[in-house]
Amino acid sequence: MKCWVCGSVNTKFLWGREFNDELVPSDFAITNDKYGKTLPLYECLDCSFAFAHPLPDNILSLYENLEDELYTESLNPRYKEMKQLLESGLGYFPGAKKILDVGAGAGLLVRAAFEKQLEATGVEPSKWLVEQAKKLFGIELIEGIVPNKILEGKKFDLVFAVDVIEHLSDPVGFLNTLKSYLTEEGVILIATPDRGSFLAGRLGAKWWHYRLAHIGYFTEKSMNEAVAKAGLKIVKHGRQNWYLPFGYLLTRLSNYLPVKSLAGLSKKFPGLDNMTIRLNLHDNLVVLLKQK
Repeated sequence: MKCWVCGSVNTKFLWGREFNDELVPSDFAITNDKYGKTLPLYECLDCSFAFAHPLPDNILSLYENLEDELYTESLNPRYKEMKQLLESGLGYFPGAKKILDVGAGAGLLVRAAFEKQLEATGVEPSKWLVEQAKKLFGIELIEGIVPNKILEGKKFDLVFAVDVIEHLSDPVGFLNTLKSYLTEEGVILIATPDRGSFLAGRLGAKWWHYRLAHIGYFTEKSMNEAVAKAGLKIVKHGRQNWYLPFGYLLTRLSNYLPVKSLAGLSKKFPGLDNMTIRLNLHDNLVVLLKQK
């Protein structure tokens, strides 16, 4: 087994098991809360990247058929998150006019770009999420993945891949694809869980980012390796702020803390249940990349 990032065979087994044909689209839902349930994970002892092996043959079809009603119930706070990430990209490249969002979900970042009168394109594999973007916001997304024929020859000033690269088995190839869509001065923004963070180390296999849908896990070291191999350079580091409804957050915390009764109580008070909570757990990576 070669590391997907550096190619080393110096790896060790961490945890997880094979699920063969047992997996269904809901296992890959954005709001899936079966933390610690993973495919077999291996760690590269040279670059620290962790990856799943073996992989199911039908991963793409699981994403294409994914539906997630709970995700659409929390779009308003998640929209604030996408607006902030858009601002991060524009803060580095304020003259950007054309935006590409890969793994666009229900089109929240595209929506934020439209509000700033920017030209924005989103790509999303889930047919249902593409339909939701059209239904809820009137946004037409490209249904599919990258590379994509519809995008051939097109260039963008800012390319976003928020919580995407951890779902892919060829992260370096993915970065090369994103690079192919950049204008000369264009910038890529990547956001992904950081398995080298304090909380990841503290929680081990119970860390909330260890889930079936995630098949590749970065640290700063392995991210630097992947970026360099793709002929890119990191120009800025950051951490992602999360915006979540209070009730949703309490329900997730009940996996770790005795707050289940509070989560049930909050449901009786819609104003409290839907109140947006901003938090930064410093357990993810946000990197802005440019061509070398």
